[in-house]
Amino acid sequence: MKFMWNKIYKKRKFYWGLKPDPLLVKYLSRIPKGKALDIGAGEGRNSFILARNGFKVEAIDKNKERLKKCREIAEKYRLPIETKAIDIRNFEFKPNKYSLILDILALSFLKFSEVKEIIPKIKKSLKRNGIFYMVAFSTKDPAFTRLKFKKLEIDEKNTFYLPKLKIFRHFFERKELLKLLKNFEILKIEERKVRDISHSRIHFHRIIIAIVKKRTKRSSF
Repeated sequence: MKFMWNKIYKKRKFYWGLKPDPLLVKYLSRIPKGKALDIGAGEGRNSFILARNGFKVEAIDKNKERLKKCREIAEKYRLPIETKAIDIRNFEFKPNKYSLILDILALSFLKFSEVKEIIPKIKKSLKRNGIFYMVAFSTKDPAFTRLKFKKLEIDEKNTFYLPKLKIFRHFFERKELLKLLKNFEILKIEERKVRDISHSRIHFHRIIIAIVKKRTKRSSF
């Protein structure tokens, strides 16, 4: 299945497009500059905007074909992006390293038990006042209902295993995500419907966006 995905990425120039996450663009000026970690960076659509706005970016993804495109663009335009092909479950989170850690739907493709192990590592790896920007699939997403109907749920609530693709999918409830991020300062959390035109036919998703800070005192955002 890994090779099937690689063929798809080779076939289309940029499978997911090059437009960055719109809310990330909106709040970019409020995030302290420094090193940024882009989890599941893919072809680099969010890494590029970060690199152009004062961040030194570490872009990681387990798919080498995605990162190859990211690296080519970074080299062409001399963007400060370092790429590394690695599964996030094997990534070494070094303490107090990043000003920003970005997860756009990458952790949603893990088991919830794995996500619970990774979140504390993310907090440890952020600098003081560092931002964790997370986008996750909601249980209101249409795919959640379809997978429930197919009875693909494993022994973890709202987590499914897709045997054909050999991947997990977890869908988050708002209260579950708040509990998961309880050791951060919550700056913003909202659920919204988004239109996806990046691949195949036009369709919609329900997502939860969480912006949180490694800090003990309250602040506005």
